Amino acid sequence: MDRNTLFDSEQSVEFSGAEKGSNIPGQSIWKQVRAKLATVLNATDYDRWIEDLRLIAEVDGEIVIAARDPLAYDRVLAEHKRLIQRTWRDFDPARRGIRLECWRNARAEVRELVSDPWADVVPEPAPQPAPAAASGGNGSDGGKTTVAPTATGAPDMTFSTLVTGESNEIAVQLAQRIALGQTVGTSTALIYGRQGTGKTHLLYALKHEVEAHDPERVVVYLTAEEFMSAYHDGVKVKDTSALKKRLRSATLLLIDDLHRIAGKPGTETELYQNIREVTGNGGLVVLAGDEAPGDVTGFGPRMRAELKGSIAVEVGLPDAGMRREILVRLAAHIEAGHPSFVLSDEMIARINAGIRGPGRELTGAIWSLYTEAGFGERAPTMDMLDRVIRRHQGEVKVPTIELVKRATMKVFGISKSDLESPCKARAVVYPRQVAMYLCREKTGKSLPQIGHSFGKRDHTTILYAHRKVTKNIASDPELAGDIARVTETIFELQAAGIN
Repeated sequence: MDRNTLFDSEQSVEFSGAEKGSNIPGQSIWKQVRAKLATVLNATDYDRWIEDLRLIAEVDGEIVIAARDPLAYDRVLAEHKRLIQRTWRDFDPARRGIRLECWRNARAEVRELVSDPWADVVPEPAPQPAPAAASGGNGSDGGKTTVAPTATGAPDMTFSTLVTGESNEIAVQLAQRIALGQTVGTSTALIYGRQGTGKTHLLYALKHEVEAHDPERVVVYLTAEEFMSAYHDGVKVKDTSALKKRLRSATLLLIDDLHRIAGKPGTETELYQNIREVTGNGGLVVLAGDEAPGDVTGFGPRMRAELKGSIAVEVGLPDAGMRREILVRLAAHIEAGHPSFVLSDEMIARINAGIRGPGRELTGAIWSLYTEAGFGERAPTMDMLDRVIRRHQGEVKVPTIELVKRATMKVFGISKSDLESPCKARAVVYPRQVAMYLCREKTGKSLPQIGHSFGKRDHTTILYAHRKVTKNIASDPELAGDIARVTETIFELQAAGIN
């Protein structure tokens, strides 16, 4: 039997007997996959990249999914294909693989499977999680209906969801002034900084704020990739008027990932001319890129002059407090839709210390943990978290006894001789027992080895301390907090290369 199958109904049918041109939005597994993706991704990503995908066929045991154009294909391939694959296998008993195709550049054998999948198709709304059934049991709630929270995708990128601190506060203030229509000094602004530090979040927040409170202003947001794709499409047909009309209608033009245009003179010239048209008509242009005006390379003299004449503000790496806040907020956001997804203080500390990159890498680790925990259906564990960190950062280091002692000394302000002494004062005994407990939990060393390192104590002393802390940690928030602080310090010392 031919394994190639066209999806044109709730059930698969053999391609050999199917009419070319059948559409596939009704295919049941794909509907379930899209519904799940709508809860995992933020609304912007889902609407832009996932909703427009089309399921074409099964070919040689693989599911063929088409993206409309090269831009969509590249973005889905780079950022979403693995998630689509994992989600498909969750719903597909056959656990088939996913193959992504770009429809515009598709080979003849792919196009033979189905006519243009987007022809005469009215886009479907993004699937929404079903509301919970009315609660009340015996009716004592007076007929009220409770709806399941839908905060399971990434938070919308607004000013209210942006963690602000010393590294980005000037850029945030600039964006907020622009959103309010206040003067900022020049008609062009550049927000720059390394990837993953929140520049895109800032642009989306600015766009959202203006559209929500000043609908008369026309906001146009484009990534550099989108601009290049639209420009090249126009060049092919010798008509770029549609792109010009769109951009020059803007009173606020936002261009993200500016650095991607470097080294492309034709595209750069087109962008420069559009920037000048917008600002010449009284509009504002906000650009986001990786480098400061004086450091940019690959641009011609006119664009470099434009950048050097703009307001330039840097977005830096978040500090420790901002990093923790990013993690806490995202974990709480996911927990609102998935009550089993609860991250302890120790887990937050572990991610904060184990993932050393910018904010995007921190949130990536949280979403990986969410996936590892059955898309939030199971409680995350330290084993799951360690696997995630290994994937993102490399192998997890097991701390030494000396490192645990050093972290305890730092948190409680005591000396090594205090930890190893026979002193019975609570100010020494309490941190000593915390250190003994963590040595037993984290170092993999035996009770006698730990006892020997604490002033040659008997192993029963270590066992007593471990049992006491284990018994009290659930009911004593101060003790739990102290253990979390020492644990976070252990991770910080490891990140600094100390073990």
